[in-house]
Amino acid sequence: MSKAEIFNALKNGAKHETLFSGATPDPKEFIVGADSDIVAEFIARASANKSIIIESSEQRLKDSINEIIAKENAKNLIYPQNLAFLASELEIESKFAFDNDIESFKERIFDYDISVINARGGVSSHGVTCVSSAEAPRLLSLAPKICVVILKRENIVKSLSEQLNKIKAEDGRLPTNVVFISGPSRTSDIELQLVLGVHGSQIFYVVLV
Repeated sequence: MSKAEIFNALKNGAKHETLFSGATPDPKEFIVGADSDIVAEFIARASANKSIIIESSEQRLKDSINEIIAKENAKNLIYPQNLAFLASELEIESKFAFDNDIESFKERIFDYDISVINARGGVSSHGVTCVSSAEAPRLLSLAPKICVVILKRENIVKSLSEQLNKIKAEDGRLPTNVVFISGPSRTSDIELQLVLGVHGSQIFYVVLV
């Protein structure tokens, strides 16, 4: 087929919209073995992904994170500026607010062994959390050994498409960076043995409030 014929086929094909007419069904309708209790489903699938789930509440949030800090013997905390109110109540040796350009402290980024960030949402069908926002820089879920994500139960949805549509509805478009985290980073490339903490956090907590 010549170049002209290819362009002509593409041009004519663009006129046919039958494949895209009507509302597109949400893939959640086709999820096999779907659980009607999406919070329970999220907990089960996130746990299967090696995330550590802590069921807490707004009132117990500070205590729950302090318990994680004590259990993991964490010393240096890095957190986004929008969690300054919570960080002030956490019992840890050193605290650093990520409110400056990374170039100003990049030589110290791996000194922080624990981060605390807010989740934008959770997806029960996959057991993943979404932490995409300007207030939660991606680096906070990658550099520290331990990542603690705070997730509100009311922000858990059924499918990835539902979460993406929810984000898009906020201002009519998706942000340039959307991050879904299934748990601690891992690889099986080395002799097919599962190794955790290869290119991100080795320990991943989700605190449900």
